[in-house]
Amino acid sequence: MMTLYNTLFPFVTLLAMSFSTYAKEPDNYASLKKQLSTWLASSNVVYADFTISQPVTITTNDKLAAGGEVKFKASGKQCVAYAPHRFYDIHTYRIALALFEHCQVFLANTVHRNTPNLKGQKTDLGKYRYSTTNAFIDVYSQTVDTFTIYQIHGFDAAKRRTKEALNADVIISRGNKYPNDKIKQMSQCLVQKLHLNSVIYPIEVKELGGAKNILNTVAPRNSHFFHIELSNTLRARLIKQPTLMSQFNTCITL
Repeated sequence: MMTLYNTLFPFVTLLAMSFSTYAKEPDNYASLKKQLSTWLASSNVVYADFTISQPVTITTNDKLAAGGEVKFKASGKQCVAYAPHRFYDIHTYRIALALFEHCQVFLANTVHRNTPNLKGQKTDLGKYRYSTTNAFIDVYSQTVDTFTIYQIHGFDAAKRRTKEALNADVIISRGNKYPNDKIKQMSQCLVQKLHLNSVIYPIEVKELGGAKNILNTVAPRNSHFFHIELSNTLRARLIKQPTLMSQFNTCITL
């Protein structure tokens, strides 16, 4: 791990910030990344658009319309637990938060995915380019040698086009990249140890693979992106069964 990261404070921090203002032009986005980098290195730095409260909570001013949430801790694996659609894919926020127990970074949206920004674009973090969460991923990538992004989604089996997706508990992919051994191990663990119907896109199922996800384009070169779709039934089970949740996270972070 790089020297910069060793200077980071050892407790969990929360950052809820707007990305709509910074979506106007790349210069503003570059400025946001610079501010995030400075904040990551020193939690005492607060900028004009940020307010701070205890315990170590940073938020944007109310004038900013849309936002992203970031939690960080020095302990844990070099990975990101990410719930981009917390108000649309029910329970994914809590599932990603449980996964954060294993990871150093937690990301989530703070407005509905259909909320328009100042330019009228939907602030869907699965597609939105100049977001706070993407900026933080880029900044974080510069403090570690390699890391993994686990993006948690939810799907309704009744809306699926194929039998394979209809019957699935979990659909795992690397977005538009071909499955590797890691993804096969994750899926095998879910099947053999948790007795879930886990299928891999595009080998075993042809939908919900995240092939158009923005992280296919902007994820840093030293990152590994996993797109994880969970059925309504499984999400409800994970929330109600802490042991299953723990076992699920163990399989995901193998």
